[in-house]
Amino acid sequence: MQRVLREEDLALAESHQPERLQTLVYRYCPPSIGNLFALPRDGNSGALEWWTELAGQPRHFTELPLAEQEALKQRLDQRLSALGNLITELEKRGEPAAAELRKLPTTPDTSNLYAVNGEPLLIRWVPTESASIPASVPSPATAPLPSAAVKPTSSASRRWVIPLLLPLLAGLALLGLWLAFTHWERFSLPWQPSDAKALPFACRNDDTPPPEFITIFDTSGSMNLNIQTSMEDEQWLFNMPDFLRELRANDPRVQRMMAEPSRLTIAQHAFSDLVQAIDPDVDIGLVTYQGCEATIGHGVFNAEQRPQLIEGVHGLAANDGTPLAASLLRAAGMVDGKERDAVILAFVDGADGCGQNQCAVAQDIASRQPRLRVNVVDISNSGLSNCIAEQTGGRVFGSQDAELISTMLKEAGRETLSEEYCHP
Repeated sequence: MQRVLREEDLALAESHQPERLQTLVYRYCPPSIGNLFALPRDGNSGALEWWTELAGQPRHFTELPLAEQEALKQRLDQRLSALGNLITELEKRGEPAAAELRKLPTTPDTSNLYAVNGEPLLIRWVPTESASIPASVPSPATAPLPSAAVKPTSSASRRWVIPLLLPLLAGLALLGLWLAFTHWERFSLPWQPSDAKALPFACRNDDTPPPEFITIFDTSGSMNLNIQTSMEDEQWLFNMPDFLRELRANDPRVQRMMAEPSRLTIAQHAFSDLVQAIDPDVDIGLVTYQGCEATIGHGVFNAEQRPQLIEGVHGLAANDGTPLAASLLRAAGMVDGKERDAVILAFVDGADGCGQNQCAVAQDIASRQPRLRVNVVDISNSGLSNCIAEQTGGRVFGSQDAELISTMLKEAGRETLSEEYCHP
């Protein structure tokens, strides 16, 4: 977390609005859209500060060369377009959150635009006002107390105040408890781990079937790499001619990259955790790769067939290319996505490696199947497939931490069961 800008004598017009909007953004949108909006914080001496979780040197739009300005504006427009499409879809579903999300800026001024490592960042995306208050109108937070309360003339003057304050303090305490128990959920952060053994399908009833759920499990050759392998190491290894790669088999750098735990091993165990945790009323489909030549649709498994599904995934081997775009088309063909909600969970470690554009395919799927979302679990944390989630209104989960991937995968699967699928 880093501070981008500090603005003196400025305050938020509505103090809780940013928290409320950002909670909705992170709930319904991928992190790439969530990180678009800087986090406002109260600084010292009446200043307003803007912070971000993005890493890199913040640079104002006017400081960039023209080429970088155009690239930044294009990326900003893409993010806002994806956000607009998502809000439109929420409106079609009658989601109350859509009205709140409409308060976000759609055509922001470039004077409020920053670049952080090439990523767009907006400040002043909520109304602000001057923090100055006329001296004749004291602020409730800073107004002086009556002199009797500040400088009492005798102990007797304090004794009669205490009995009056006790009922007031008790009432405030009860009010605080009521607010905590009745309104806690609206202030809780998204993606909180659940202690429950199963992820229940919210608002299930006889008229609303659970959403269709298909998983794409990456079986490309790069899944054999160690879970901590960086993009730099991966490119170095796979850009090497085959004969040279064989000669360097004993190279410490190569051996480190090929050591366990591999991405495949971690993915298999995390997939098992997901299958065992998900609601038994939700059937689970599976798509894997067979190099660039084909994708394999293994069918849809009900609750009784889940042991076979887990056993089959643990028997998978990683080899050859990454037909990610083709696998998206295969998975989309297994669900409705028009009259019935559907989710594809793509468990991948990079971009398409078979000459197709996964971003264009995702955009086409979104136009044909508006009720289908794709969540991306990026086990390499490369961000190369984030566009899939952005185009379809899904979310991105990325990590190279072996201990977090199982939890991360279940959180991505939780999207299948969220209250977004509740219908009145």
